[in-house]
Amino acid sequence: MRWLLITVMAILMAGEYGKAGVIAGKAVIEGHAPGYEGTELVFHTYADLITYTEAEFFRAEVDSSGHFSAVTPEVSGPVYIFSNPGAWYLFMYVEPDREYSVVLPEYKSLTGREALNPYHQGIPVHLAVLNHGERELNSLIRNFDEYYDTLFGETFDRISSGDRALLDSVSVGADRRFAGSGHAWFDDYRRYKMAMFRIMVRAETARSISDKYFRNDMVLYRNMPYMELFNQIYNNYFLFFGRTSRGSSIFEDINRYASISRLRNTLQSDNVLGDDRLLELVMLKGLHGSFYGSDFSRSALLRVTDSLAATTVFKEHAEIARNIREKTTRLMTGFSPPPLELKNRNGEMTFLSDYEGEFVYLNFCTAVSYACLSEYDLLQRLDERYGSYFRIVTIFIGESFEDMDSFLQKNDYNWDFLFYGNQPSVLKDYDIRIFPTCYFIDRDGKLLMSPAPLPSENFERYLVRTLRSEGIIK
Repeated sequence: MRWLLITVMAILMAGEYGKAGVIAGKAVIEGHAPGYEGTELVFHTYADLITYTEAEFFRAEVDSSGHFSAVTPEVSGPVYIFSNPGAWYLFMYVEPDREYSVVLPEYKSLTGREALNPYHQGIPVHLAVLNHGERELNSLIRNFDEYYDTLFGETFDRISSGDRALLDSVSVGADRRFAGSGHAWFDDYRRYKMAMFRIMVRAETARSISDKYFRNDMVLYRNMPYMELFNQIYNNYFLFFGRTSRGSSIFEDINRYASISRLRNTLQSDNVLGDDRLLELVMLKGLHGSFYGSDFSRSALLRVTDSLAATTVFKEHAEIARNIREKTTRLMTGFSPPPLELKNRNGEMTFLSDYEGEFVYLNFCTAVSYACLSEYDLLQRLDERYGSYFRIVTIFIGESFEDMDSFLQKNDYNWDFLFYGNQPSVLKDYDIRIFPTCYFIDRDGKLLMSPAPLPSENFERYLVRTLRSEGIIK
């Protein structure tokens, strides 16, 4: 009986990785990082592969000899991790109870233009693991990806033109070449990668892929090709299904009733979705995508998302729902903006929460943008007139803290300047696509205007109206 109990517990702990018999554990990563001496490496992972919310995975100090070592958090199966040091985009997969020895490419700085682009991805490098053989997961994936890349070109063109015999040959060849890996997770990786290829060459319809690869299969939340194919197949599902007679009530389910139960009943009429787990995952995908269109009420979508988070029996789905809420509301008027943790002109760490109780005019600027430079004098005038009633906070975007210090020494600006360098993700967090960009935050720390007008767009009028409505000025 005790043996049976232990076996059942092991299966439950393994979750989606049960086929590989993997139990949760930590990993150790150590290696050499030439040119990174005295810096800190930060690796992230994705909290989920629908919202692609980034979550810090581990940090590692690089010593004076260029060596680093870190113990990862506990994982229950292969996890994709990545880092963006300088010009590189480094990535690899880690598994529980493994030790990895790696060497990073020599450090390469970003150019000035690259540094100011929050969406610059860097040069991709799949880190090689030195202390394991060809059957290690990273080696398997690297070898398969190299083979997969060769399929694009003449082979892709011939298959797209209708050469199904070649497609069959490619599929059989891939199976023969990579069969017997002994790694079930990798076998799923290449299976779903090849399924994506079949979609791209128009050899399969979305519905046939759904039937063959999703409806009766285990959900692989952390397997990148599985989720990439899932996101492709079920993209805009609400809109497509809503155009059918069975799915037409989907708009009313959300916009009128904001009802998770009505939405679930409507989706259950489409037998392509299979069991409750897949149905809910498709629902989450649909909810997330719908926030970026105009067919559904955002407030109704939030209510349905919150209901799903509260009622689901799948912990993965509750996390995805919470990530959807956080991602879609982070810049929505009436919600709290993303947190800040940046150094001020004195090198002291400053948090956005430090300004709670005050109105804050948050602006993102550089010292090399003419548009930004033309706004600084107007900001100074606002500070001189109303500085005792609200706070101006400039997030300074530059190559170094010294750049900000030099800029402030040359200019007599007395409001708060914070350097973005120790939290470069702040540009993505605030969806900064042009400089300058501004936000206006109320005394409760909620977004009052998102985005807010620039000083040159007569922000002063909105500021005065707000201060008067609060009885701060007459």
